[in-house]
Amino acid sequence: MESISAQLPSIFNVAAHFLEINLTDRRSERVAFYYQEQSYTYAQVSLWVRRMAGFLHGLGLERENRIAILLPDTPEFVFAFWGAIWLGAVPVPINTACTTDDIHYILQDCRAKVLLTNQVWQTNLAPIESPYLKHIIQTDGDIPLISQLSQQEEFIPWEKTNREEPAFWLYTSGSTGRPKGVIHLHQSMVVCAERYGKDVLDLQEDDVIYSVAKMPFAYGLGNTLYMPMSVGAAAVLTDAANAFDIIEDIQTHQPTVLFGIPGIYAGILSVHEIAPLNSASLRLCLSAAEQLPQTIWLKWRERYGIEICEGIGTTELLHVFLSNRPHQCRSGTSGYPVAGYEVQIVDDQGVPTPDGEIGNLQVSGESLMLGYWNRLTATRKALHGTTMRTGDKYVKDADGYFRFMGRNDDFFKVNGMWVSPFEVEDILLQHETVLDAAVLPSEHDDALTQVIAYVSLKSGCSPNKDLENHLRQMVKSQLPHFKAPKTIHFLDTLPRTSTGKIHRQALLKHAC
Repeated sequence: MESISAQLPSIFNVAAHFLEINLTDRRSERVAFYYQEQSYTYAQVSLWVRRMAGFLHGLGLERENRIAILLPDTPEFVFAFWGAIWLGAVPVPINTACTTDDIHYILQDCRAKVLLTNQVWQTNLAPIESPYLKHIIQTDGDIPLISQLSQQEEFIPWEKTNREEPAFWLYTSGSTGRPKGVIHLHQSMVVCAERYGKDVLDLQEDDVIYSVAKMPFAYGLGNTLYMPMSVGAAAVLTDAANAFDIIEDIQTHQPTVLFGIPGIYAGILSVHEIAPLNSASLRLCLSAAEQLPQTIWLKWRERYGIEICEGIGTTELLHVFLSNRPHQCRSGTSGYPVAGYEVQIVDDQGVPTPDGEIGNLQVSGESLMLGYWNRLTATRKALHGTTMRTGDKYVKDADGYFRFMGRNDDFFKVNGMWVSPFEVEDILLQHETVLDAAVLPSEHDDALTQVIAYVSLKSGCSPNKDLENHLRQMVKSQLPHFKAPKTIHFLDTLPRTSTGKIHRQALLKHAC
């Protein structure tokens, strides 16, 4: 298959690319972003980005300098991200769901020269002790950033960067250690937009895109920023994080494409009786970030008549590389490879496994990261030439669909037999009272490993012994008895990482 990156000129600036393809007579006045009561056309976005580039240049931001962006999904985020790349500088989005400790670490680790944030976050982080940080810019200071930009008259020409030059960094969620800075190139966003946004999803310029995942998250960056821009579509900028606010957003903006995550699909279903979703505008629903339980997939299709196209991607590969296709979805699977990616399941020696046998997922593709910043050992452990070992366990069926079985460290043995937590969780989620579920091993030096479950219930439901016994029997009726939870703990909510995944490490500490 012809390389996407090889078709790009060697002198290539991805910010200039995505802005200039939308400045045609046909597209320039189309809406690029909706934000609260405002909208921004592509012509306006281009103007604001160039103003931002001039503003950042005036602060002394130079080629390859890092600028940290700690903001919710706002116009200022968009302008700063593209404005920095326009200059040849490197934006480093920071997820506002990160802990303050991790944010301090990221600011130090990436050596950001400029921090763009708001008053609340600057107060929360004070004092910020970084010898590299020269400027902290508040979007909502005494003179709002937008007002300052409106006075900016100097327009800087885009920097003649190389397509294989670092363009931006994204930090991993850090659920099992400190976040790692993933370095991506100017060509990477074009690859993902072409291979997934256009070839798989067939995004069109009349689409309105709504993403639950936010832009500092690799999934959200593609959903909201560069994939809509690659076709001249519109995207909604929002900080909505719960089912009620998302339902209200969908009612207001009438998106045609919903990029969701499993927890939000479950949440919307759970509140249907009191806040029903009007799904009439939606032509396509997507899910990534973590495994979508088959139970949720089936309930969504039954309730709204729309399949959820599930896929999987990683921060290191920037976006989705395995995906179901519209009208070809197979529930409980991550679909099959996106064109341009070679995806294999191999054993511990790197030998491909037969269909139906669990193994390690490895992927190669043009959007693969350059590496982790200042993490040589971790980079060499993850990358094998042009191939990445993802750390996921998968199995492929005879039709070529890939099914997620768990992370390498999620699997555990009971009575000498392997247990995948996801098959147990999916059964627990079938119960009408269960909102969320996670399964872990209970390991003690003086006892055998047992299966334990953590469950949160829907609003208005209360835990009791009968419910616990009923859930256990449900699992026993569908799986071997040794996979049934020995103990079920009921929690108000299950802890999640900054990217929305169940925080298994936090639960594991509780289990031990």
